[in-house]
Amino acid sequence: MQRMTLFTGVVAAALTLEAQTKPSYQLPFPAGDSARLIQGNNGPYGHEGHAAYAFDFIMKIGSPVVAARSGIVVATEERFRDATRKPGEENFVIVHHDDSTYARYYHLTTDGAVVDVGDRIRAGDTIARSGDSGASAGAHLHFDVTRDCFRWGCTTIPVTFANASPDSLVPGRYYHARAVK
Repeated sequence: MQRMTLFTGVVAAALTLEAQTKPSYQLPFPAGDSARLIQGNNGPYGHEGHAAYAFDFIMKIGSPVVAARSGIVVATEERFRDATRKPGEENFVIVHHDDSTYARYYHLTTDGAVVDVGDRIRAGDTIARSGDSGASAGAHLHFDVTRDCFRWGCTTIPVTFANASPDSLVPGRYYHARAVK
């Protein structure tokens, strides 16, 4: 009996590790599109401390933003104008996933949310239009993921993308979103 418990524990630990390392997100722009990553994890401009794990993709104002994973929309903000450069005036969409993680999509354009709170969305669905709202140095999409908390100050967590090259997304490179099978 002791052997079976130990074996079961080892198998469960291996499955947990696989679940943690298997890419479960898609790039937050449509399959077939490309975007340049201007800042990634532990970047010098706001991607530090609680916000260390985040990605900034250059996207023209009005470009489609897609859900990186399926879930339920729990919060939106879309009343702020582009190019104000004012912290706290970021437009956003936040999606809650079944595993208690939240994807956060920031700097959307005015009236840029195309979903409503309570909507169930699938990975790849268009959820918003990119913009330049709030504390932004130019038009781009800020994407990050948190666990058990989605407000400002929540700790971001590392993620990988199933439809991107296997590197850890290097700033300065362009990424092409492949269709997920």
